[in-house]
Order: sequence, then C-alpha cells, then structure tokens
Amino acid sequence: MNKKIKIGFIVIGLLLIINGAGNIIDDSRVLTYDITSVFSGLGFFLLGMMKNGF
Repeated sequence: MNKKIKIGFIVIGLLLIINGAGNIIDDSRVLTYDITSVFSGLGFFLLGMMKNGF
C-alpha cells in the first residue's frame, strides 16, 4: 500500500475515534452514531497500520 494512503487511513481513523469519543463525553450518552464512529475509526486505523494491505 502506498505510504500516503496508509497515512491517510491512520489520520482518518484517529479523527473518527476522536469524534466518537468527543460526542460521548459531550452528551454523556452513548448513541449509535458514536459507536459507529469509534468502530469505523478503529477499522481505518487498523487498515492503515497493516503491513501487507489487501
């Protein structure tokens, strides 16, 4: 996988995780879109961290 693409996936993943965690902290509630944001962020982050890619 191209290095720019990997860095992009990592950055998008971290931003999605921060977005989900920030919404949970702000509302003091865990809503469906918060969980979706956190899990999709983890997916992007793990995809960016994979060495061999797909």
